Amino acid sequence: MLYWNTVEKLLKETLLTITQAEELKEFRLVGGTAMSLHLGHRISVDIDLFTDAYYGSIKFDEIDKFIKNNFEYVTGDFGGNPGMGKSYLVGKSPEEVVKLDVYYSMDPFFQNIVEEDGIRMASLEEIIAMKVDIIQRVGRKKDFWDLHEVLNEYDINKMVDLHRQRFEWTHDEKLIMENFLNFADADDDLTPICLRGKEWVFIKEDFEDAIEKSKAN
Repeated sequence: MLYWNTVEKLLKETLLTITQAEELKEFRLVGGTAMSLHLGHRISVDIDLFTDAYYGSIKFDEIDKFIKNNFEYVTGDFGGNPGMGKSYLVGKSPEEVVKLDVYYSMDPFFQNIVEEDGIRMASLEEIIAMKVDIIQRVGRKKDFWDLHEVLNEYDINKMVDLHRQRFEWTHDEKLIMENFLNFADADDDLTPICLRGKEWVFIKEDFEDAIEKSKAN
């Protein structure tokens, strides 16, 4: 079962609606919300849907139409050239909305879709790899928070290996290891609403220890 306590009712309703749509059948949930639903560690507030379908094969005009027809309030990237994807705000009113991103993945998924509670999601290991990719480009506080939740099960070397499998052509192990200790940007971020009682200062210390252990292996 998924940890539905990590999202608001509106996000759950929105996610169930779009997951059942024929127009979005090629997409799977990724990112922090997927990880929170998998693990139950923090509150998450938006929906990120990715597909590794062939570029240009997704009919974004039909996705636009579906969204307009199924939500009381919508705004966002309707019409025009979608590029790599589109972003929307969908919900019941301007005050009750969920941010929805619908994008092509730059790299193919390396594990199968996980289907649970009617939701198509990326596997936990797929999400870990994608979070490490953000770390490679300098992580946000929520990315460190998410990866810390799995640190006991997936050590740094395992995380790096998952990234290598997922992002073969852009993988940079040295940069990843450096950026696992780069908290400069993350320090200024808002602290996630944690359901485990964790503190940012101790999360940073745990990553510092984990990097030292990885060097010894």
